[in-house]
Amino acid sequence: MITEDRPLNVVAVFAHPDDEAGALGTLANHSERGDNIYVVMLTHGENASSLKGTPEEIAKTREGHVSKIEEIIGAKYILMDIPDSGVTPSIENAKKLASIFKKLKPDIVITWGEYKTLGLGHPDHRYTHTITLDALSYARYKNNNDEHPPHREPVSLYTPIEGAGISDAGIIYIDVSPQFDKVMRCFDVYEEAYGQWPVRKYVVSEMSANGMFLGVEYAEVFKKILWRKARSYLD
Repeated sequence: MITEDRPLNVVAVFAHPDDEAGALGTLANHSERGDNIYVVMLTHGENASSLKGTPEEIAKTREGHVSKIEEIIGAKYILMDIPDSGVTPSIENAKKLASIFKKLKPDIVITWGEYKTLGLGHPDHRYTHTITLDALSYARYKNNNDEHPPHREPVSLYTPIEGAGISDAGIIYIDVSPQFDKVMRCFDVYEEAYGQWPVRKYVVSEMSANGMFLGVEYAEVFKKILWRKARSYLD
């Protein structure tokens, strides 16, 4: 078992407010343990088709959503200024995120995977994965425009996955049963942004199926891409 002598800095990076639905329980677990939780959204989610208003009005609605989620799960949210539906894997965007990484000094990063399906495979989601990987590299190097020094400590990188089987390689199951009520409160906040998509029903069914594999009520599942340290034992 890994022990830490300080709180960990856990940084989730997603494209839009509400994208973190599949990681809310894990973030709440870490917050309750005393870790520092940050959620970086590359956009304000101003193109949400289920919300009414101008892009500026929708952005304000989304800001209101995340301010409530901050209180529920014990996290600090940071909304970047990349346009919604305009997330592209550029050096400029990666260096913007790298500057945030230098400030937050993450031990653990959670971000989108490179999904191919509709919904999960939104281009903004796939490109968020690429930008995050590039930003982790750029964060290791000096940039005279950055306020903070390089962050060269090892970082563990995880991507949420869905439909995993217990024998799948590289899969990490996290028991989030104690956080179920908090996750549901988050869905209460985000419900209007999901529109006709039955996201709550889908996520709960996934958490329940995942938990069944491991003998708990609810679990979230991640693929581990990078490791920051070796374990002393198998578990």
